[in-house]
Amino acid sequence: MKIKIGRILQYIYIYVLCIIVLLPVLNIFLSAFKKNVEINRSAIFPSALLFENFTAVLKSDIFYSGMLNTIIITGGALILSVMICTMAAYPLARNRQVIYTIVYFIFLSAMMIPSVANMVPLFSLMRQLGLLNSRIGMILLYASNVSMGILLFTSFMKNIPIEIEKAAEIDGCNYFQTFWHITLPLMKPVWISYIMIQILGIWNDFLLPQLFLSERSKQTITLAVFTFRNERGSDWGAIFALMSLVVIVPMVLFIVNQKYFLKGMVAGGIKT
Repeated sequence: MKIKIGRILQYIYIYVLCIIVLLPVLNIFLSAFKKNVEINRSAIFPSALLFENFTAVLKSDIFYSGMLNTIIITGGALILSVMICTMAAYPLARNRQVIYTIVYFIFLSAMMIPSVANMVPLFSLMRQLGLLNSRIGMILLYASNVSMGILLFTSFMKNIPIEIEKAAEIDGCNYFQTFWHITLPLMKPVWISYIMIQILGIWNDFLLPQLFLSERSKQTITLAVFTFRNERGSDWGAIFALMSLVVIVPMVLFIVNQKYFLKGMVAGGIKT
């Protein structure tokens, strides 16, 4: 009886947390179809579905340029960071020498440094390299944040039986063929987990674009929301419509890949 009561309380706790988390998101989508008067009155549901708010957003160049810049920066950063994490994690997971363990913990120690503490030296470095107001500069900034990725990839690789790779070597595969044809396909869950973490982080980031992208044509979607808010003033319906469009992309990606996301996170956290 105590076990059943405890299980019921757990479910109640989970459902309450889900409601608390989903209410602000639901409010954004509902407000996107409201008139400004209804938003100011804090009406829960719109009296009628108002699509003019989305029309105002789709007519704005800010939305398209922000989406394009975000997609380019996110895609470039993902390609680089996944390559770096995969190639770095493979020798760290397969070698037991002390030097590899030291290098592994050096990577992990970077996670203990607050990102804000790096802003001044990063800004100085980017200015010296001429990468301010540059998509390439933003790609390099995001791709350099690989500590979490190396932790996940290394932990996941340690759970892949080395006998599989030994069998491939017996069949004639060299080091790189074994890595490319055997190890990489088995890492699909952790790939998706890391990609989802990176997409959510880059897509929602405001601080780095605000510091390193001052040109309007290079701004990401988070800065586009900020700029759109300043230009539209009190047109809250259009502002919420833009926020709804911004939220849809990462939300859909997570819903579609949540099975692999959870599998990769669990498997990647078993060993360190």
